[in-house]
Amino acid sequence: MRKFDLVVVGAGISGGSLVFNLLNQGFQGSILVVDRGDALATGPTAFSAGGFRNLWTTSINQQLCTKGIEVLKRFHEDMGVGCGFHQSGYLLTYYAQSWEKIPQASEIWRRNGVNFEIWTPEQIEARIPGLRCGVDHIDPEVCEFLGFQPIVGGVFGCDCGAFDPSQAAVGYFERACGFVSKPQIELNTEVLAVAFDHARRATGVRLKSVGGAEEDIEAGIVALCSGPWTNNLLKASGLPDSDLMPIVNQKRMLFITDFPDSDPRWQDLPLTIIDQGIYFKCEAGNLMIGKAKHDAPDSLDTTFEPDYYVDEVNLPMQERMPNVATCKLKSGWASLYDTCSADHNAIVGWHEEHPGLLLQVGYSGHGAMESPAVGICLAELILTGKYQTIDCAPLRWSRFREGDLVHEKIVI
Repeated sequence: MRKFDLVVVGAGISGGSLVFNLLNQGFQGSILVVDRGDALATGPTAFSAGGFRNLWTTSINQQLCTKGIEVLKRFHEDMGVGCGFHQSGYLLTYYAQSWEKIPQASEIWRRNGVNFEIWTPEQIEARIPGLRCGVDHIDPEVCEFLGFQPIVGGVFGCDCGAFDPSQAAVGYFERACGFVSKPQIELNTEVLAVAFDHARRATGVRLKSVGGAEEDIEAGIVALCSGPWTNNLLKASGLPDSDLMPIVNQKRMLFITDFPDSDPRWQDLPLTIIDQGIYFKCEAGNLMIGKAKHDAPDSLDTTFEPDYYVDEVNLPMQERMPNVATCKLKSGWASLYDTCSADHNAIVGWHEEHPGLLLQVGYSGHGAMESPAVGICLAELILTGKYQTIDCAPLRWSRFREGDLVHEKIVI
């Protein structure tokens, strides 16, 4: 039986950050990374919009994302490879009722050194081509049906922007393979179960290779960076429902269209969020558009639905921005969020009921931007027994039993 000090399940950005930072901090043990994909970062990491922001109101999210931005900004210099880092900004727009909470949020951001600006409707319209903050141009019946209201202001995150999580993930693993104790990476490999001993400690994994052969691996630590497949894996391992994650797997789709016109402002577009949670940004000379499907069932289905763009995205979007009526769908994809149903925040650290089982799951869409910092923190936890850079205890698994949830009260 093969033995490793650490087995990491998942070769996306979260697994890559963990492995690199462990080795960078001096870990000398043996590491095995396994992933069902045929290449690094072919799961949700590959299909992320790649946005990053530090406009949060909970301390833990703000700290992790601010640190993550610092890491990503220096990624090319420190790692020797690029990650498509671009601080084009993040623009959140608001109706009147939500806008009333912004002064309170602004105080939190100022105290924590967040670089942001408050924008008037006129400033928003000057930056976003074709966007109209008022509703006088919309048919009253349509406006009522869509629930549209005037946009009364916006918050612009100056340090925010977007990057390529896949490039970052590959960069982490490439650099990790440069260490003497380089990880062994096995792709096209499915983890069938995690093994536990009589004391409920994680002791290894059972693997299935692409050829169908099964193998038991002994491990000192099993780190789950397995996203939407986490609960299925733990159920197959015999864990009771009480020890699982409060995660639902929800399909999220992104759509690529042409720019509506030749306005040069499209090329430096901030990631912008408008009515009904529709968001868009510049993506390699195209427009990338997304909108959460709120009635998405708990499922691993990733079937792409072009009609969703036509009926649920483009139609409301063109009411706010009439120029996008000409945007034709060029391509798109569907992937999965492992959404933490309890508070929509990550689950990080040791599983309190199962020693040796390390969790980095349930990111709820925050994974790409938070993983660079979380990998640093989990490496510290493994090597020293405690967090040092950022205390990730608020994201512990036991918070659900303790009723100590992490809620974003102002910005969601």
